[in-house]
Amino acid sequence: MSIEDALYSVGESVDSCGRWLRQFVSPKPSKEPPSFKHLKRLIKRDLTVHEFLSLTLQLAFVSYLVVNLILLLLRLDVLWIILTAPPYFLYIRYILVRNREFFLDPEPYRVFYYWISGISFASFAGYAMIRRVATTVYYYIGYLTVILGVILLFRHYFRSRYGRDWTYGTVEEVKGDAARIFVHDDLAANVKPGYYWVDAVPEAEPGRVVKLLIENRALKGAVPVRILEVYLVDQSSQTETEPNDATE
Repeated sequence: MSIEDALYSVGESVDSCGRWLRQFVSPKPSKEPPSFKHLKRLIKRDLTVHEFLSLTLQLAFVSYLVVNLILLLLRLDVLWIILTAPPYFLYIRYILVRNREFFLDPEPYRVFYYWISGISFASFAGYAMIRRVATTVYYYIGYLTVILGVILLFRHYFRSRYGRDWTYGTVEEVKGDAARIFVHDDLAANVKPGYYWVDAVPEAEPGRVVKLLIENRALKGAVPVRILEVYLVDQSSQTETEPNDATE
């Protein structure tokens, strides 16, 4: 390879990195869904784009917690906790903004992850600073009590603002008096993605979108328990499940 070709290759690489960095720092909504190449190798399940995006956010958040916990255990300076925050927050923002069109209901996810990430950062940074001045265990007890109170307040705000006792699903099959419904990950309804069996209704045919009543159960979380409405529009299995007003 000549010197000219080598310099041209270096220039292309620098330009490509620059475009990626600008897109990462200032993302714009994409019209094409991400491919999830690495996640698909790890997760041997046929998930939708929405589920993969939700899983990506969960993994990023858990990784952020683990890294900060390690920093605390190593008793490193609080500066390290501060330095880990910008890359994480930029990544979360990139996922939420870049893929906004592929979330079934993006606003609850945006609010939840921004707030819970901010609370986590403040908790770790505050704990690292409290440790410098704490002389008794009561400092830690008081601090953890404050953090728990903030989390409970946020939980109350989120549930009152975005929480609901219903979600959408797609009828996969009907057997006798029971219908098997596929439900997407729904943060607002606190429902995990998967298949649920509920009592069938006459209009609930395979491919139809249905509105489901949600019930919170101890140790099981929220689960669909009953079909509230059936929308007269067929959908492909595990696709968009929020019907337009004209289809009710």
